Amino acid sequence: MTSGLRIDKGVVAEALQKVLRSRTFARSERLRCFLKFVVEMEQLGLAHQLKGYTIGIDVFSRDEGFDPGTDPLVRVQAGKLRKLLNLFYAEEGRDEPLRIRIPLGGYVPIYEWAGAQRATKVETIGADLQDLATVARRVRVDSTGLMRGLPRLYFAAVAGATDDGSIFLNAIRLWEHRLWAVSIAAAGERPPSTDETADPLHFEIAARVRDDATLAISLRHMRSGRELLGEEITISAFGDILKLGAAANEFAGANLTIPGRIYRFCHENGLSSNAMLCLDATYRYSLDRSDAAYMRARRHQQEWPGLENASDVLVEIPHLLALTCSHG
Repeated sequence: MTSGLRIDKGVVAEALQKVLRSRTFARSERLRCFLKFVVEMEQLGLAHQLKGYTIGIDVFSRDEGFDPGTDPLVRVQAGKLRKLLNLFYAEEGRDEPLRIRIPLGGYVPIYEWAGAQRATKVETIGADLQDLATVARRVRVDSTGLMRGLPRLYFAAVAGATDDGSIFLNAIRLWEHRLWAVSIAAAGERPPSTDETADPLHFEIAARVRDDATLAISLRHMRSGRELLGEEITISAFGDILKLGAAANEFAGANLTIPGRIYRFCHENGLSSNAMLCLDATYRYSLDRSDAAYMRARRHQQEWPGLENASDVLVEIPHLLALTCSHG
């Protein structure tokens, strides 16, 4: 059971019914029975009877010779139940105030208040989470908040730069309010230092036209001088604005996102900040709803200001950034 005052049985029963009637659980009769059994047993004060043997017999109709030590049925189904509960509360049941969890290593359910706490925090910063662009802009202008923990991308001044190079870089700038993983320096802004004393999270992008009319793009780690692309990539889109824009979109997706090259470079070289690790863990959990991914994301999120006492993992990255920025 959760710490503090015991939650009213009627509230627990209502939370259980919402899960059982959900679309998420609609095709999982066995898991509905599993969840219903453990919650009702716990509510009757019989949590001590929630063992693999009891569940195997009462839920899955195994005979009295059932041995949970050699037959992994209950453990496997418990893992599936945890994943489906995580999925329900991440999507269909994201606004549910009371959440039912089956902790790892056991079958006794716990109940956590979640939605009400998140709603209160969001209201304090006046964020409309239906408008992700608004949240993103609010996060990125807070220079005392999360931006300090994100990689920062600067634009190199290239001698003899042509319109094609400017078009490509301007197209990259259009990603400013769509990227959660990096912060983009303002036009004309230069880093405080460009030598070996540069901030370890500062990167530089450059675009120049070669003699063969191809556009050469480089992405460099400023402190080490290392080229993240291996070598300059070339774009054969001379004079075609739409092709240059499409190339910029592809470049941003491959390099400036959470699974992109900048984050991979930082992870591989021990440069990742706590903010980056948290975003990475949250992104991975949004893709892989496993218990391990859930626990990793939760551990990292609880290390962020404003989320120390959060009772569940936030999956929506704009939501995560908005809440943590408000405590930055």
